[in-house]
This record gives sequence, structure tokens and C-alpha cells, in this order.
Amino acid sequence: MSRTMKDAEILAHFDGRGQAEFLLGGFEGRQSDQITAIGYELGYDLQTTEMPSKSTIRLIFVRNDSPTARLRAQQSQDRLRAGGPLLQTWAAPAAKPGITMPVTAAEMASKRRGLAAYEANGSKKFAAFIAVLSVGCFVLAWVLRDRPGAALAVVVVLGIPLAVAAALTPKWMKRWYEKNRRLVDLYDQERAGFVEPPPPPPLPGLSGPRHPGDGGGQ
Repeated sequence: MSRTMKDAEILAHFDGRGQAEFLLGGFEGRQSDQITAIGYELGYDLQTTEMPSKSTIRLIFVRNDSPTARLRAQQSQDRLRAGGPLLQTWAAPAAKPGITMPVTAAEMASKRRGLAAYEANGSKKFAAFIAVLSVGCFVLAWVLRDRPGAALAVVVVLGIPLAVAAALTPKWMKRWYEKNRRLVDLYDQERAGFVEPPPPPPLPGLSGPRHPGDGGGQ
């Protein structure tokens, strides 16, 4: 019977060893983003995602020994000892200046895994898969040529949309990648404390550009 791993069980795997491994079956697979987020907070990077069988997934993490990752892990441990939350919600910048949107650590972990998959495999395989489906629809329409109505429906409803999707998928996925790459990089920078606070507002009377002769009464 499938069960849900407790946070304490997940934390026990990230105990400072060089590698941590999780073998998830059934509903446990839904926790992969939560586990990845916890691993990130404790200074571990997801190295490999494997599918030993149709119903199991294996996640292999390696300890990141960079100063930034070790500092993040220490801060997380200090927060936990102080009774703080295991994972925090990030106020991500929205499209409009000055507006933020709440993003959970698990959502950021999901984006991070998607970026890794794109960097490893690109979009060609997925686009080719959609193209094959489109070709299959046109073949089916040819088989149904004696039934013009059904053949036309297959072409219009499935064949053409899939062909368009196959052509546009690389562009769509590249846009998705660039957008989320920027978001994850900003999250990592802010989590590491590398982003400086915004400059203070200008003092009254000094907001406009200064010109020669604007100085004192000389």
C-alpha cells in the first residue's frame, strides 16, 4: 500500500552524506518536488531521475559543497532549530513592477526539474513525437477516404492542430525555458542573499536632472 513520506523521513536522508537516494512508488512519486525542494534547502542538487519500473521513480541527489550551498544549508538548519518553517514561500516578481506573486518551494523545485530536462533533452524529441501523431492522423484520414466526413474530421480536429503544434513546440518551449531560467536564477540569487536592496528614493527637490548653473547662489 502506497503511503506519504513524512518530512522527518525526508530530512533523515539529507544528513550530510555525499549522496542521498529516494525510491518512490505509487503516490509517493507525487512528493518528488517536495523532496527536491527540501534537498535544495539542505545543500543537495538533484543529479539523476530514473524510472526503474512503470510505478516507481528513483531520485539521486549529490551534496553541493560550494560555499553558497553550504551557507544555505546552515541557514536552513538554524531556521529549523529556531522552530521556523522547513520550506518558505517566495515573493516572486510579477510582470507589473512592484507586484509580487507567492511561489512555493515545491513549485520552484518543479521548475528546476523542468529546466534540467530541457537542458538535457531539448525540445526536438517532444516535437518529433507530436509530428508522428500528426502523420498518423493523416494516415488514418487516408484509410477513411471512403468516408469523407470522418476523414475530414480527423484532419481538421487532429491532424492539422497537431502539425501546427509540432512546428511551434520548439519556440514555445524555448520561451518557457528562458522565462523560468530567469525566475529560478533570481530565486537562487535572492536565496543566497546576492541581490542588493533597491536604492532609496531621491530626496525632495533632487529628483530631476541637474544642469550647469543649478548650484547655489554663486
